[in-house]
Amino acid sequence: MMTSDFPAWQFGVSDFSISEPLKNGELIKASGLDFIEPGLAKAAAVPEEEFLAAAERLRAAEVPVLSANWFLPPSLKVVGPEADDEKSRAFLELALGRAGHLGAKAVVLGSPASRSIPAGWAELEARAQMIRFCRLAAAVIQEGGWDIRIAVEHVNHTETNFLNTFAEALAITREIDRPEIGLAADFYHFAMEGEATDVMREAADLICAVQLADPNGRVFPKVGANIPGIIPFFEQLAGIGYRGGISVEATVGADLAADCAAAAEFFENLSS
Repeated sequence: MMTSDFPAWQFGVSDFSISEPLKNGELIKASGLDFIEPGLAKAAAVPEEEFLAAAERLRAAEVPVLSANWFLPPSLKVVGPEADDEKSRAFLELALGRAGHLGAKAVVLGSPASRSIPAGWAELEARAQMIRFCRLAAAVIQEGGWDIRIAVEHVNHTETNFLNTFAEALAITREIDRPEIGLAADFYHFAMEGEATDVMREAADLICAVQLADPNGRVFPKVGANIPGIIPFFEQLAGIGYRGGISVEATVGADLAADCAAAAEFFENLSS
């Protein structure tokens, strides 16, 4: 497949490093990108009046919010002895309500601090807890009537000890078996784990969010950078018919606007 055959995807910026999409949405869009992916735990933590003002500002500036990342605050544990369904439900009702207000269609569940397995805790129990949490999230989405899908993310072994590969995330999502629960595909984590991206062929019905970074420093992609495997990654996405957003989740350098512009040029070149 030639790069000119790629779909007309929308490209955006996730909350990571100092990108702060809720604050910098207008700058990100003005720099050539299409949407923002704010951190949901941050959005849930601010007073309601402040949140509503930010949402209205973005709406007035016509900055789309296609998705959200940074789902859970590190203090909210969903795996291990501190997991608490009542606390989880209270957070889910607030946070998913705000995601819905922003217009997000997917919420990426990476949150390594919330889902890592504590020392001495059984992995089978952790798996059962993760399934229970995701089914609870699905129930809260259904009750709220929001058009949102949770995207379970594979997060590499340097950040968590649970669900490190896409194949593992796919298996647990199939077991959860709820239409509100899908998958995130992150090129950076594929690269960090050395996992082949063709596994995405088995998840065409589940992938609802895509993230990436140049693994060499976890930075914004730019024209001329040597990023092994990234074109096959896009080819796999095109091959399964993915039509959602693709967001850069990367460390910001000296100038966010310059990083965004460089990424926009990189994505533009995909179809040239």
